[in-house]
Amino acid sequence: MNRKNNQRFQNTETKIQQALLEMLEYKDFSKITVQEICKIANINRSTFYAHYLDVYDLIEKIECNIHQKLLSLYVGTGATKTNFLNPKYLTIFLSFIYQYRNFYRVCLQTRKKFPIEQGFEPLWNNIIKPYCQKIGFKSEDEMMYYFVYFQAGFTMMLKRWVDNDFNESPEELSEIFLKCISNGFNTYISL
Repeated sequence: MNRKNNQRFQNTETKIQQALLEMLEYKDFSKITVQEICKIANINRSTFYAHYLDVYDLIEKIECNIHQKLLSLYVGTGATKTNFLNPKYLTIFLSFIYQYRNFYRVCLQTRKKFPIEQGFEPLWNNIIKPYCQKIGFKSEDEMMYYFVYFQAGFTMMLKRWVDNDFNESPEELSEIFLKCISNGFNTYISL
């Protein structure tokens, strides 16, 4: 029997992931141990290691699961390649970040960039490239520079939001972000 499709195996993975997410609410990620996760999940260490290599492998798997949940939020919403950057869809995204704030707090503290590597190709092909083409970018190199700039700016805005303990609502941050993008494009287009 395939263990990954086994309901018991999946339930154990869920318990382990929930234990880590629970611990992130009160403990710094770098101080969390496998032993503590096992205690909260009520499993032994060998069970943990049957699922994950270490705590870092666990956080990467959680990241993949959360990323899939995020993408599923947009199915059936009318989000298209060229209308993604509007208040409605950006607020959905920011509300999701807020819902999983403990996880994203860890991601933004331990990394220099926002965790989108898993979804880079779909993000590039479905959102960034069509949007850049719509506003007049011709070369893929130029689009990639824009994307790198966009990603760095967006990541730092999110980091500030996290560091300030989410002082602004997702709607307020969406408005601020869209103003920044709009002003950035207007500056670029007027050059």
